[in-house]
This record gives sequence, structure tokens and C-alpha cells, in this order.
Amino acid sequence: MLLPLLLRLGLWQLDRAEEKRQLINTLEQRSTAPAVDLSEALQVKDPDMMVVTSEGKPISGVDLVIDNQTRDGRLGYEIYSLWQPTNFEQPIIVSRGWLPRKDFYQKVPNIPPFEAARLEGSLYFSKGANSVVADNAIWQEYDGIWLLGQFDFQTVAEKVKQMGYDSAPFIIRLQPDRTSKFVRQWPLVASPPEKHIAYAIQWFAMALALVMLFIILNLKRVKHNESTSS
Repeated sequence: MLLPLLLRLGLWQLDRAEEKRQLINTLEQRSTAPAVDLSEALQVKDPDMMVVTSEGKPISGVDLVIDNQTRDGRLGYEIYSLWQPTNFEQPIIVSRGWLPRKDFYQKVPNIPPFEAARLEGSLYFSKGANSVVADNAIWQEYDGIWLLGQFDFQTVAEKVKQMGYDSAPFIIRLQPDRTSKFVRQWPLVASPPEKHIAYAIQWFAMALALVMLFIILNLKRVKHNESTSS
């Protein structure tokens, strides 16, 4: 009874790996396509990861910092601000990118001013709430900058709402800019196909171990029966 279950779990993980490959291919095509206007992108059925442009202005006084974010082995912060488009009613949470932590004692980074009349970035729709972060979220304020230990879109959106803004149900992640102090690199998916393949190998290895155990036990039983019969 256990063997078919282990094999089924292994095959399921292989299917998940193939789904992730297809998803990554789709997202890569979207992320490298020419930018379109925000209003045009939102008419698409699934605009996640589409590159968009938006004219508008930043909303001052909204600086949210997510701590414990790593890039190339360095610890730092991801910075979120608020953007009011001219052709969209709701303000939009914008990820401006990553800044390194200077030292252990630094609480929040020195955030460059958010000054723009037009921005370009990729749309990011939440893949679901992180209940662990949401249930244990503790915001800390340092000179008007709000700090959170881990990212959860719902938690960030609720904080923005407490500040008086009912934000859109997505984020704009700004495009890389060599002249910017921010590092802008985000994975297309949180869990790559290789992770599912590793899980599949584990399930198949457990199935093989079960078969080997079954064979060994039955060989011992046969030998025992032969010895008692003689």
C-alpha cells in the first residue's frame, strides 16, 4: 500500500517541476517583452510579470522597509514606496529595489528620495498570504520609516491602508537602472523546478528502500522456513 503512494508522490513532483518550467518560460517572455501602458496591461487576463509604464507621482511619507533580504550573500533591505498614477484611481505599492546593510547596528538604510514623473517596472501579483509572517508581523518605526522583518504582501498592504491609502492588489517592481543605488533582481518563481526534482528523487529513493526492505525480509523468511523444514 505504501509503495504506490511513494511512486505517486514522486511522479507528482516531476509534474510540478514541468509546470514550473512552463511557468518560467511564460514569465521570461513577459518580462522581456516591450513595456506597455499600465491600463493596457490590466486588461489582460493574467498580467503577472508584464512590464508596464505609468505616469504619475510618488506619494510622500510612505517608506516601508523589509529587513533580512539577501543578494549575493549580502544582507540588506527591500524598499517599498507608494505611487499615484494619473490614469489609475488606486495608489500602487512600488518596490524600488534592494539596498545593502552597512553594518550590524544599522536599523534602516538611508533611502534616496523617490522623485519621478514616470516609472517602468514589472507587475507582481501576490501568490498567497504568508500566514507565518502575517500572524507575527511586528512593525517598527525609525524616523518615519517603517521596518518589517519579512515580506508578506497582505501585511504590507494593510500597513499602507492604516496610513490612509487603499492600494491596488499588485506591486510594481522597478526595472534595473545602472545609475540607481538600488539593486533590482527578483526570482521569477519562489520555488525552482530543481527543488521539485530533488523532492521526487527523495520519494523514489524511499520507494526503492521499501522494495529492498521487502526483498530482504522475504529472503530471510524463505531461509527460515527452509531451515525449520529440514
